[in-house]
Amino acid sequence: MHSNSATYRSIVWLGEQKSYRVTLLVGVAFLAVLMLAVCPFLLANDASSFGSFPDGSRIAGLNVSKLSKDEAIALCRKELAAQAAAPLELKVDNENYVVSPAEVGLAIDYEGMVSKAYQQAWHVSLPERMIRRFLGKPRKVDAPALLTYDKAKVGAFVLGAMPDINCKPRNAYIDVSTGSAAIISPRDGRESDPAKVLTAVHKALEGGSRTVVVPVDKRTPPEITKVAVGKFLLVNQGSHTLKLYNGDNMLAEYPVCVGSPQYPTVIGQWKIVQMEKNPTWYNRGSTWADNMPAMIPPGPNNPLGPRAMALNGGGDLIHGTSDTGSIGTSSSHGCVRMYISDVTALYEQCFVGMPVYIIKASGQPNFDCSRHPFWWGKE
Repeated sequence: MHSNSATYRSIVWLGEQKSYRVTLLVGVAFLAVLMLAVCPFLLANDASSFGSFPDGSRIAGLNVSKLSKDEAIALCRKELAAQAAAPLELKVDNENYVVSPAEVGLAIDYEGMVSKAYQQAWHVSLPERMIRRFLGKPRKVDAPALLTYDKAKVGAFVLGAMPDINCKPRNAYIDVSTGSAAIISPRDGRESDPAKVLTAVHKALEGGSRTVVVPVDKRTPPEITKVAVGKFLLVNQGSHTLKLYNGDNMLAEYPVCVGSPQYPTVIGQWKIVQMEKNPTWYNRGSTWADNMPAMIPPGPNNPLGPRAMALNGGGDLIHGTSDTGSIGTSSSHGCVRMYISDVTALYEQCFVGMPVYIIKASGQPNFDCSRHPFWWGKE
């Protein structure tokens, strides 16, 4: 019985195998007939497509399917006009160094780009093309923008930017050089290899990009990362003004009189070291005070007015004056004179230790505003 059962199973298995082969042969024959039936159509369709881009073709992201080379060139010229006019840009931290395309001979090679993309799109064997057409799955092609440029000029641009890219650390500080106050953020010191930067530029351009992130080899952090200053004063001798700031926010502005050319107000970064209400004026023996008494008590005849604030620079004062005609001129003996009402109001906003910046003129401070005052502590 056992032998008969095994024989039966063998006959069934052989029958299944024969059926499988028959089904396979029938399937292959059907596909062959189908391919023979559609092959002429596929060949004709393939031949008619030459001279234009096949479906799924893109250049610099633009769909050029079924377009001729000339049509593709026209499309690229139109759609990539803004990109063609974009500058070459080096980016490092929050700084940008740019150069116009004309300065480095940078342009899009439309003809070369389209020809290269066309070759790439059609660089597929006939059987693969036919199978893809039959399945409706065209080969996806997206050629990048092809840029041409003057390597020597690009190299000169990079080398010209390196002195600014490679820099020492910059501490945070208050910039008053323009006649207005601005808080300048700190910046790391940087060291970059010009050869590496140039390599990054070439790599970006070859990939169709014009924006290059500068590789930084070494960074040195600044010592002072925050300007911890509240209120301070800015005296501009050129505009005869005194401004009260809180950080970079101007709270008030007053007209003043500053020192004459013979007795100039001392330029620099100072601070208030003494404040007096109803001060007494003392004769310090200056030549201009030869005919004046040794002292003048508080009152209407006192040249300091009702308020006086002494600076640690040259012995100059910020004080009131009854000589209103001098306001807006450079005629004092070094002190900063204010209208009585103005100095009275300002006095209430000031304090001993308050920073005072005195510049010669807007855009011409005559001292390095980024220098950290010696009386400030590090943050």
